[in-house]
Amino acid sequence: MRGALRTVGPAVAVGLVTLSLPFWLIQQQYVLSIVMVTIIWAIAGQGWNIIGGYGGLLSFGHSVFFGVGAYTTALLTIHFGISPWIGMLVGAALAAVLGAVLTFPALRLKGVYFTLATFVLTLLFADLATHFSDFTGGDQGLSLPFVRNDPSAFQFDSKLTFYYVLTGFLVLATLIVALVGNSRLGLFLKASRDDPEAARAAGVDVTRTRLIGLIVSAALTSIAGSLMLEYLRFIDPTTGLGSNTGFIIGLVALVGGRGTILGPIIGAAVLIPSQQLLASAFSSAPSGLSGIAYAAIVIVIMLVDWRGLHHLLERLFRAIARVARRRPVPVEGSAS
Repeated sequence: MRGALRTVGPAVAVGLVTLSLPFWLIQQQYVLSIVMVTIIWAIAGQGWNIIGGYGGLLSFGHSVFFGVGAYTTALLTIHFGISPWIGMLVGAALAAVLGAVLTFPALRLKGVYFTLATFVLTLLFADLATHFSDFTGGDQGLSLPFVRNDPSAFQFDSKLTFYYVLTGFLVLATLIVALVGNSRLGLFLKASRDDPEAARAAGVDVTRTRLIGLIVSAALTSIAGSLMLEYLRFIDPTTGLGSNTGFIIGLVALVGGRGTILGPIIGAAVLIPSQQLLASAFSSAPSGLSGIAYAAIVIVIMLVDWRGLHHLLERLFRAIARVARRRPVPVEGSAS
């Protein structure tokens, strides 16, 4: 019963909170747009969290999987008329295969070398998408055809309907992360992260465990890329495969608290609206000032607690609970 609660509880909580937002927070289309983008990045962060959080492999190449999901869905929709719902699954399967094939050699690398290898993959795929312009649209990108209110084409009568669909995907992503975290795979991933040599001595196939984790991670991140495509109705190498995309995917999990179920969601809820609001507030300021302010926010958070906002909130709640449980000290000499 406790295991089921640990697995399902976070997903249910996320679903209840996100479903309630339109009733007390989202009152404007601008706010709705920010929240929708936040949800998509949270899903991508959840995908990264499986290998970067539980597995301990810091990857900045997840934009490859993000872009593969977006481009696969776009190409199947534009050239073959295949529903984005199917294209999304095909993209996830393709991302999983690419994740296994392309990064298998890098799994034997340690620390920063693995991170650098994944970053190089990001640069490589962005260049390939730009070069093969007849296939990918090059720098001009690909635009999806517009069909008014056709759920089979992932187009809805209002943004709010799309928001609720995204909420369903976020709940599903959270449930997948919780299932992995509380499973045998999650246990092996954490053991491989904490002490690979001890894990091998205990009989864990570290390379195989990380490979399986990477496959699940790539597929989930790919779905986020497909959702971003459906939200923007457009994809190009910078948006889908750029290094900035890879940094954001990793950053929301790192700042939120990697290796925790709700960490990427918390990180996205803080970083993505901050990025949007700073860009708007400093729109007339010198170039780069909003980026400096955004970086300052990230630095302050990590200085306060390098483990991320999830752990910071846990510390805060524990401190509040201790104060609430503390009984008043009787004054000496008071009447009994």
